[in-house]
Amino acid sequence: MALEERLCRLEGAYEQVDARLTDMNSSIEAPRADVNTSKAELNGSMEALRADMCARFDQVDRRFNNIYLLIGGSWVTLMATMISLMVTMMTLAGSN
Repeated sequence: MALEERLCRLEGAYEQVDARLTDMNSSIEAPRADVNTSKAELNGSMEALRADMCARFDQVDRRFNNIYLLIGGSWVTLMATMISLMVTMMTLAGSN
């Protein structure tokens, strides 16, 4: 009889522990769902921010490319003007 009482008590204790674990699990699920929702929102915000930053960097890159083209064109124009002036001066100096 003592063994049966011990087994009944152990079964009762097991059921209490099982009920407490179930309660803990259900109480953890709500914050876990909130964390997962927040994580998904944060990931969406990060993706939007990443896309915006990439678009801005592309715009800056295009501006720098335009500046490089403008500087290169100005340099070629300046060199052509200097060469034509030198040729004109040499021609005028040679005719005197």
